Amino acid sequence: MQISLRDITKDNWVDMIDLEITKEQEKYVALPSEAIAASKFHEHYINRGIYLGDKPIGYIQYYPNFNEGKPNEIYIDQLIIDVSLQGQGYGSKATALVLEEIKKIKGIKSVSICYVEGHDVMKTFFERFGFNVVDQDEFEETIMELHYK
Repeated sequence: MQISLRDITKDNWVDMIDLEITKEQEKYVALPSEAIAASKFHEHYINRGIYLGDKPIGYIQYYPNFNEGKPNEIYIDQLIIDVSLQGQGYGSKATALVLEEIKKIKGIKSVSICYVEGHDVMKTFFERFGFNVVDQDEFEETIMELHYK
């Protein structure tokens, strides 16, 4: 079966809310219900469901980094794979797909993400895609960037 990204719509948003992560992971990432709700107040947020065939298995949210004054940068804010399917490479495949999708957005020169201290496995995960650590912010989040040529 193939991994794909789909828009979040009135027909599939409940599928995203039903995704589960561990209690420990809730310290590091927002639940899809929270992220989707927040996106309704920011029209530039892009919500994508991650699907394995027709089965919803994850969620990703990204947006142009207007808040930081970087309109040519996309910020990946959320990445979740359902706990029952973690560790099987689906997050890597979904990340590769979303990076290709972002690369096609006119004017985008870079992508940034962050991970919260304590969830350091994400540093290695994102380094595989070419992200590099650039900063540590006031919220104990490590900022990583990937630049497109």
